[in-house]
Amino acid sequence: MDTKRKITGIIIHCAATPNGRWHDVNDIDKWHQSRGFKRSDEFRNKFNPRLSAIGYHFIIYNNGAVATGRSLSEVGAHAQGFNAKSIGVCLIGTDKYTKEQWESLRANVRGLLKQYPNATIVGHRDLPEVHKTCPGFDVVAWVENDMQPLPGHILEPVT
Repeated sequence: MDTKRKITGIIIHCAATPNGRWHDVNDIDKWHQSRGFKRSDEFRNKFNPRLSAIGYHFIIYNNGAVATGRSLSEVGAHAQGFNAKSIGVCLIGTDKYTKEQWESLRANVRGLLKQYPNATIVGHRDLPEVHKTCPGFDVVAWVENDMQPLPGHILEPVT
């Protein structure tokens, strides 16, 4: 099994769930399974064996915790035509994320850039021939803003 794929992209996604509603890696695994996604037995036996279908490599929960889906050495199932050379990172929510999610996204992407310094960071919606709004913010503007939360996309705590 090749453990070092040639990664050229880090693709940011959203779960397209209501902002602030809790969902976890098991929910996403079920959704991806219902869409016909599958993981090979070889990878399942070595990494996250309970997840049979998840397409993302990382999922960022509302509280900022980062869960793993697929192994970095495993081709994802998150951006058709781009999976072989990319890593998929998914934020729970649609277009507003907690400060903890923003912090974890920044830390996660910066960590990935240390491993893959030439990778381009884009949103799913930024890929050619993709007609989606995922994620619900401009990833290029976020990168240019030193990976700081963009105005209008911070989910404030309910008091």
